[in-house]
Amino acid sequence: MGDDPRRESSGGQDLEPGADPDDDTFDTAATAGLASADEIEPKGNQKAVIDSRAACTSVDAGAGTGKTTTMLVRIERAIERGEVDPEDVLVLTFANEAAASIRTAVGERLDPDAAAAIDVYTYHSFCYRLVREYAYYLGYSPEFDVVTERDRRRIIGRLLAENDYDFAAASTRNDGSPTDLVDAVDRFIQAMSQENITPDDLQSGLPPVRTLELCNEFVLWLERTAREELSFDNEALRYFNREEYLETARESLVDYGKLVSYCREKIAEAPDAFREDDLVREIDRYLRVLQQCVTNTIEALSLDDRTTKHLPRALFGNEIWGAATSRIEQTPFGRLKHAVEFLRLARHYADVYADYHDHLEAERTMDFDELVRTATGLLDDDAIADEITGQWTQVYCDEFQDTDGTQFSLLTELTDGPDRPDLLAIGDKDQAIYGWRGTDREGLDRLADAYDDHEAIELELNFRSRQEILDLTNACDYGPQSSKTLREDGRTAGTYDESEPSDRVVKVESDEIPQSTATQVATTVSRLLNGAADNVPQRSLGDLAIIVRTNRHAQAVADELRNLQIPYEISGSPRGEISPGIQTVVSYLRVLVEPDADAHLRRVLLSRYRLTEADLATLQSQSESLYDAVGDPDPDVEFEHPERLANAREHLATLERFRDVYPLSGFLRRFRDLTRIEWFCSSDESAQFDRIERFVEAYGADAVVQSLSTEFVDALASTLQSGGSDRTRGTRSADSVDVMTVHQAKGLEFDTVLVPYLSDEEWCVDGDYVERARYRLLAATLDAEIESPLLADLAAERVGEEWRVLHVALTRAENHLFLFGSDYEYDGADDELAASTAEACLASEIEWSVTGQRMDLWSSLTESFQQVRENYPETVVDRTTEIAASAGESPGTITYYADYGDRPVEPLETREAIETVHRLGRQLRDGTLLPAADAASTARLEDTADDRSSGLWVPSGRRSSALTTDTVRFPVETLASATELPVAMRHSYSAMDTHDTCARKHYLDHVVRAIDDPLESIEADGTVTPTADDSASRIVGTVFHDVAEEAFHREYGTLEAWREAALRQLTARDLLAHREAVFACIDRYFEASAPGFDRPVAEWDAIAAELPFSLENVTGVTGDVVGYVDSIRRLPDGGLAVLDYKATAGRIDPGDAVQLSLYLRACENRFDEPVSTVGYVYVGDVDGPRVDLLEPEELPSWESVVETLAAVDEPSFSETTPGDHCRHCPHRSLGCGPAEYAHGGDGSEDG
Repeated sequence: MGDDPRRESSGGQDLEPGADPDDDTFDTAATAGLASADEIEPKGNQKAVIDSRAACTSVDAGAGTGKTTTMLVRIERAIERGEVDPEDVLVLTFANEAAASIRTAVGERLDPDAAAAIDVYTYHSFCYRLVREYAYYLGYSPEFDVVTERDRRRIIGRLLAENDYDFAAASTRNDGSPTDLVDAVDRFIQAMSQENITPDDLQSGLPPVRTLELCNEFVLWLERTAREELSFDNEALRYFNREEYLETARESLVDYGKLVSYCREKIAEAPDAFREDDLVREIDRYLRVLQQCVTNTIEALSLDDRTTKHLPRALFGNEIWGAATSRIEQTPFGRLKHAVEFLRLARHYADVYADYHDHLEAERTMDFDELVRTATGLLDDDAIADEITGQWTQVYCDEFQDTDGTQFSLLTELTDGPDRPDLLAIGDKDQAIYGWRGTDREGLDRLADAYDDHEAIELELNFRSRQEILDLTNACDYGPQSSKTLREDGRTAGTYDESEPSDRVVKVESDEIPQSTATQVATTVSRLLNGAADNVPQRSLGDLAIIVRTNRHAQAVADELRNLQIPYEISGSPRGEISPGIQTVVSYLRVLVEPDADAHLRRVLLSRYRLTEADLATLQSQSESLYDAVGDPDPDVEFEHPERLANAREHLATLERFRDVYPLSGFLRRFRDLTRIEWFCSSDESAQFDRIERFVEAYGADAVVQSLSTEFVDALASTLQSGGSDRTRGTRSADSVDVMTVHQAKGLEFDTVLVPYLSDEEWCVDGDYVERARYRLLAATLDAEIESPLLADLAAERVGEEWRVLHVALTRAENHLFLFGSDYEYDGADDELAASTAEACLASEIEWSVTGQRMDLWSSLTESFQQVRENYPETVVDRTTEIAASAGESPGTITYYADYGDRPVEPLETREAIETVHRLGRQLRDGTLLPAADAASTARLEDTADDRSSGLWVPSGRRSSALTTDTVRFPVETLASATELPVAMRHSYSAMDTHDTCARKHYLDHVVRAIDDPLESIEADGTVTPTADDSASRIVGTVFHDVAEEAFHREYGTLEAWREAALRQLTARDLLAHREAVFACIDRYFEASAPGFDRPVAEWDAIAAELPFSLENVTGVTGDVVGYVDSIRRLPDGGLAVLDYKATAGRIDPGDAVQLSLYLRACENRFDEPVSTVGYVYVGDVDGPRVDLLEPEELPSWESVVETLAAVDEPSFSETTPGDHCRHCPHRSLGCGPAEYAHGGDGSEDG
């Protein structure tokens, strides 16, 4: 049973996505061999678009309707018919890749000269061209700088450092933790600029600071009272099980209501200037509504529903973070609190915003938003507007649904008027998914109001997806917005075009399957690839795509695919990783634009030119600048490999010359030819050069930057780390299952699409919703059309956008669509406060919901599914039962047929076999895998009768029976005289310190990990007295390190979260006896600070935790030196710090900090910037500062480190060093210490 080939048309060639397989950007690979425009037969409303002669034509083109191809055919026909000259055509789009794709597509269709004459720009590159052409007119230099996001953040940081802004209190969040002011102000300015809100708008639209401070006093008053009277500190609400408690709780609410009334009275008594302020009047109106909420809550309290005891603290104290109130995302008091706090912050930040604009003006530069506004101003200038607009007669804008307010103004100024160019704006309102960046979904509709001669056209004929898939999207509840009704080309609704149709839409109820959603998806993929899926033909890897909402979902699915050994590819890099070879390429480019980037040059010299560490050290000793040392080395100094250095010097000089002469594309080609850097990359990394080439083409197509620059290298590094910007689509793989987010999938299509995690919990449940909607509250406050921002539902558009995101995901599927989801219970369990209960307490004037952005996604999709299933019962099916059965199946076994002689057959389960192979592979790679013979026992395998009678021995995994004297290379007894055994060791500081103290203790503790002496005595009451040794401190230190690692990966930021993690670790290991000691270490960690820095170390940005390292070819050390660095953190001043936690009670002198020298060496080439400092974080019981930061010069020399490593690398049991340290040694029973410290001796604790 297979899929029929897709529809084939007769007559002319259809205008469908055979040439335009995506509906958002153009697939250049599909343009080869396209028919000319006259040979193409438009379908549906495509002809109306091509033939429209309106001054403004807006096209709302649905997914898969061939919109970009329609636009290109219109251009082509207009040129072929002589209606327009190629040089009179301007095409605008958003992303560099899209502009490059359109330019390539035009080149495929038109005569090369005609194609080259058409202007294709991104918005920013077009505006840059205009501003540069009229730079002198504007008072700028033609070589003016455009401020990037990185530059903007740097400018803001400088403004904050140099000016005395009086908002220290406002920069502290309500949880008491300090914020990063630079990041906060940068986000604020970016958001305001995108919304086209100027500093003047803020300063005129917001009340004076004093007014906001007084309003905040009301908020603090209400919050303090709620915390004291309406929380569980009030025993009536804490117990809430008797009538008197119920009455007391109601009285507390009555008192709170009186306080609300009192606040209103204070407003009424205030001076006119305060009382008549728009915001104050809004707050007064809202307090009246809040009183009604209090009344409703009093009535809702009931002993019959004990969860109502949570209502007062949740609704009026905004305590919605606990398990009992987790279903509540927005509260009456929370709305007021966050609004006033953020308006207060905004009023302060507006001063920085104004100074930022003043700085740009003084420096005669501008950011990208200001670039668009400046270009728009040129088009509004009567003196030059006609000169500019007269260059074109037709303007085409692709992806118009993604325009923001400034871009809309630019286009209307460019095209609106009798002597202005005609405009074709084409987009898809149902795929407007960048509202969070300020885009306006209604832009297409607003064109009708902006132009007198306007024609609106919709494209709904779909050439991509099956009707079952389209009907599912058509039937979805898109909230307050409307959507187009998409129709499959060439198919009658309600009929099948196959005799035995396969499944088209498959639903899986994730909650009904015990396994995780990721496991369900991986199981389904496995079935599809193996041809085991019910009523779906076998698919190939390239057919499949898994589209998810977040990178977290993508990684979870990828992990399960990896477990099943299914090849996959994640578009972008959710973890921000760049492979080592490609990082070397980026570092090389970085050095060419930033010669002082020594860390990058070091990587290039080591990785590409293979300079030795000795030669590199020699270079670095000659000059403060490594670049200068390479360019002009001391002729009297001898190098181990001078020819390598000469080669690097020659290449750098040549590339400097190329950099100043050639544009990006030409430079990159010569860069690759000269350096042959691809030879030093893996095959996978070499394949990534195609991606770099595409990026260069797209970036070079943008006129903002034409040659190699810091901005280009920044953009390239960012793209390689993130997989592209949010406007850059993912990529399709022919030999892997594609895993990507919806935003990455936009513009792509796949034969079979799986969409998991379809639940409100994963799509729209957002904790404290109002805190994340603060910018919308600010915008609503400044919007005169919104009567009451505090009462209005500001989530409607955001919910609509989430539905549009879903629409994009569903419409990527051509033939098969699998949906995995579950309902989210907004009313929760019996012991949780139901959202419906809290909702009933809201006053009728409140338009918003306590559930924030509620979608009811899965229930809505299920209703759509049932509706479509009525029309297509054979192809729209629920396969939950089948997937559940498959997900629970054992993957089978792998049998080792090695039953020669007396050795039995030994099968392994598939998953365990795979994991074993991977584990052994990792050991082999790390050099820690021992030969089987070295681990074998001399004991013979004894078979039982039961084993043999079954005919097949089935163990749970690989057993030691494989290691007999018959299967090894030589008898194990011969090892008794072996003088050298391979030992896999990790050289920690404690290991090196222990070796210095006693070689035997080092051997026992760190090499063979021998057990400690047994417990020494039992008291009369039955309690056990353990040996007084250092094992307890080792346990405490180990647990603390493990908690710190977990805290990094799970982003724990509070003392409570660390303690909870520690309790879990201790409980799992049965080590609760050490709880107080571990808790004390955690407390000290949160108190720890370093001299010279105000912020405690716990608030320094964490870069890595337990970072593994491996040092090769260390002189005098057998094998590699491997280990882990406890923590890499960003210092408050921006530097990089390598830190080690110490749970011991003693400090380490800088001269003895061998471990830090080792760590510094290991991290030298690990990061793109040098390590500024290293240090210890003392979490043990020490006096003085808990963080000791050391400069690299203070550390022991590398030679001393090597000596220590070499000594530790030769472990010895026979060598002992008796002394006072033997008093607490856990191995005293061996009798190697002084007699007074032996068990029962005078010097022992029990003696």
